Amino acid sequence: MKKIGFITTNKMLAQSLAAAVKGNPELEFEPFLLLDPQQASLDAEVLKLDVAVVDVIDGAAKETETLLSFCKRLRMTVPGCRQLLLVSQDDKIGQKMAICAMKSKTVDDFVFYDTSLEYLFAKLAAF
Repeated sequence: MKKIGFITTNKMLAQSLAAAVKGNPELEFEPFLLLDPQQASLDAEVLKLDVAVVDVIDGAAKETETLLSFCKRLRMTVPGCRQLLLVSQDDKIGQKMAICAMKSKTVDDFVFYDTSLEYLFAKLAAF
């Protein structure tokens, strides 16, 4: 069973993704909701997550730096945890950050919000 952590402050998004995962037991994913950004790195370490799906909040450059710092900290505390960013297709700053984070190997991959659940699940299964 692969442990998947949904890291976001958007409770509805996290609950929806977790419900979709639970509705597809053949995926063999165990979802966890990590809704507190201050606690998420520690939670990921304690849970020994295999994959962290990190929501990139649309907007400001300040948030982008905070997110990059979080991903670096997560990489150090749970080195075996693969990181997948969820990015808005309309957020140009978030897209640039995701590409830079991948090039620097801070994160492993990213997908856009408008991709299908099947595509997201395929990415998660490939990790």
